Amino acid sequence: MLSDRLFLRKVGKAMDDQAFKLATCKRKLQALEQEVDRLRLIKKRKVKEDPNTLFISIWTVGDAQRLVERRQVEDSDSEEEDDSSDAEDCIEVL
Repeated sequence: MLSDRLFLRKVGKAMDDQAFKLATCKRKLQALEQEVDRLRLIKKRKVKEDPNTLFISIWTVGDAQRLVERRQVEDSDSEEEDDSSDAEDCIEVL
């Protein structure tokens, strides 16, 4: 009788440990997937060319690059705001 209880207690503890490891791995996977999405290649913006000029000026190209960089910064700022709710998603182990 005593050995049965001990066995069941140990099995229950092992199951709890596995559930904790699984939850931790799932959370890490979600974080890594979000990081991959953030680091994907950024779509380039086509430079608007003036039909009255033969070549595109370097300033026009620079303006387009700065616009893309500005969008990247705005996107990363919005992701940081979303991370504040992650504290509610954690699992508390007692």
